[in-house]
Amino acid sequence: MKRENEFRYLKLANILREQIMSGYIKPGEYLMSENDLCRHYGISRTSVRKSLEQLQKEGLIVKKVGQGTIVNPDLVIETPQKALRIFATSPSHFFDLCMPAIIEQFQKEHPHVEVKCLNFSSGEFWDSVSASTDLGLKPDLLFVTDRLFSELEQTDRFLNLQQPLGETYNRMYPKLRDTFGAGSGWIAVPVTFSTVYLAYNPRLFHKYGVPEPEENWTTEQFLHAAERLTMDTNGDGIKDQYGLALSSYISRWPVIALQNGVRFRDPDRGNIVRMLQFLHDLLYKHGVAALSPRSALNSVAFVREKAAMVLTTSIEIAGWKNGSMAFEPKVASLPFGELKGTMLIANAFMVPADCNEPDLAIQFIRTATSPEMQETLSRSNGFISVLPQVNESVWSRSDLESLHIHPSTIDNSCFLHEMLPDIHLLDELESEMTLFWSGLESAEEFAGRMMQILQGS
Repeated sequence: MKRENEFRYLKLANILREQIMSGYIKPGEYLMSENDLCRHYGISRTSVRKSLEQLQKEGLIVKKVGQGTIVNPDLVIETPQKALRIFATSPSHFFDLCMPAIIEQFQKEHPHVEVKCLNFSSGEFWDSVSASTDLGLKPDLLFVTDRLFSELEQTDRFLNLQQPLGETYNRMYPKLRDTFGAGSGWIAVPVTFSTVYLAYNPRLFHKYGVPEPEENWTTEQFLHAAERLTMDTNGDGIKDQYGLALSSYISRWPVIALQNGVRFRDPDRGNIVRMLQFLHDLLYKHGVAALSPRSALNSVAFVREKAAMVLTTSIEIAGWKNGSMAFEPKVASLPFGELKGTMLIANAFMVPADCNEPDLAIQFIRTATSPEMQETLSRSNGFISVLPQVNESVWSRSDLESLHIHPSTIDNSCFLHEMLPDIHLLDELESEMTLFWSGLESAEEFAGRMMQILQGS
């Protein structure tokens, strides 16, 4: 935990330092208040204060008693001959763990270019990019999630990368390449992706004599294992270890829906009821799953070995390993239904049409997506490459099949925005599920309202 807190305060210090040195917050201007920094970046007041103390030692900021914190009015910012400015979504495990290696390699190839990174909260990303551009600070490259990409309404504001990066696109999985296209070209280049898969803790399986998951294990075998791994470990009459950590976040549980034939764009009430009943059975009938709220997607229960299995992604696992995870998770095939498909997430680069350094931005993407860099990132941090040739050299055949990125199964998987008839239904659907997740509304009762939401009625 100490390492994690230290990482957070250093990360905030880096973000604020870049905002100052890039001119986004100018000399004499106020920073956000401590309360706003806590809320905006999701960290404690202690971490915020340590970040500000670090910047104060560097002479970048000045604290004014009773008024707040300003950028040092005497600060002189030198502009390099050439700079590549990247705006990135935050938080991002890939950005934190992989971007330094990409930047280092890029600067070896372009020693006279300085790379500047500015992080924005994912919830306010497009507004922040627009506001920054209006202030004269334009990005040359954007680092976004698939969900942020799906929210774009004006794709003509970005370069069509099909011609300069055609060779790069041709090496990728067709599913990824086609998802980030727009019209007759491509405006985003995925740099990593992941399926949502089932990870498990082999130490807990071994400790309690439960056989590890076999390839293509059944729902019954999964439930049997989850039941044996759910228990009261300290004898106080309260279960404190569960077979599964289940998240109520909509980027996780729909995997169970997909495997049971639920199609959100063309919903069938029978399939929806069956899927919702299965979720309730895990939580309340069998009692083998601990529910994590949307705000706790990174399951503390799994990381602290209070849950033996979890639906997760390679991107999330990489972040856990960088923190305090004391075991090496393994991949199990998804056992929730007969249909072999799952959800996808991705990070991608985009180049604004009016950026100052389009050629450098394209060169940076080439560096990030080269087979050599992709293999380095995959082997060092466990990220899944966008290149099949890399994954086939790093991962075993059985792992690729369990991850559903085998050529025969990846096309059955989909991104969240592909599943829903309207991406803007997300918030409404999640808010309406509160009683269902609490066990206060039956699968039958909620199914009707879910149908109405998906059909826009």
